[in-house]
Amino acid sequence: MTVLEKIRKDKGLSQSKLGLAIGVNPNILSQIERGWRKPYPKLLQSLAAYFGISVEEIANPDGTLKKVNDQIA
Repeated sequence: MTVLEKIRKDKGLSQSKLGLAIGVNPNILSQIERGWRKPYPKLLQSLAAYFGISVEEIANPDGTLKKVNDQIA
C-alpha cells in the first residue's frame, strides 16, 4: 500500500472523491497507487495541501531524503 493510498483510505475517501476534490482524474490516482506512474510536482502539492501535510510526507515517507541531506551537511 502506498502512502497516498493509506492517507486516502484513512480519510475515508474514494479515488473518485479525492480526484474530484483536487481536480485530478481518478485513473491517475489509481496508477500512482499501483506504482505504474509517479506523481508530478503540481499533483504532490495539491495532495499535500488537501491533506494538510508536507509534500515530503507523500513523496518521501521513509525520510531518506532527509537522511541523505543530513549526511551531506
